[in-house]
Amino acid sequence: MHEIKLSLIIEEGHPAYEWAKNQSDAVGAFGHLGTHIDCYQSTPEKTHYEVDTLIIDCTKEMPSVKEIEALNISGKALILFTGNMEKNGYGTPEYGAMNTHLKSNALDAILLKSPAFIIIDSYGIGAHGEEHIKFDRRCESKDCFVIENVAVSHIFPGSCQKLNISIDTSSGSTGKRCLVTAISAKHPATPPL
Repeated sequence: MHEIKLSLIIEEGHPAYEWAKNQSDAVGAFGHLGTHIDCYQSTPEKTHYEVDTLIIDCTKEMPSVKEIEALNISGKALILFTGNMEKNGYGTPEYGAMNTHLKSNALDAILLKSPAFIIIDSYGIGAHGEEHIKFDRRCESKDCFVIENVAVSHIFPGSCQKLNISIDTSSGSTGKRCLVTAISAKHPATPPL
């Protein structure tokens, strides 16, 4: 088995780090940098998880209700690969402008399937602002948590069998930093078949 680190750690000097440092609620802002899980009304019960995965290619469009209905994702991490991080680079205006939003009925269909996590290589599963927070809260109410800004382009569809997820639940921010590691049977340099 091979481990592949998927977390995006933002350090001093990065424009997003400098932005967070200058916010009136810097603690809150820092929690939402890089790979993190949003916890607005609840947090995961544990600080460490090892979960099976399913990857959906969302580079052309986000999944429809029909596509979701065929999935077996109960207790798993559903990975939405949009290509946003790879194409636009984290924190750029283009990254924030790319539409990686789920439709409300698609989110409902996902939540009916009871995944443990929704993982995305973008800023979230809802539009910036109120929808983003509402979608995260809907997930939390179903014991599903959204992990954002994950470098999923480092794994090939079908090659990632499990994810190790470690969550810093001690943070006072609604954004909790996460370390996400893929566990793959294939070597990371092995191209998809």
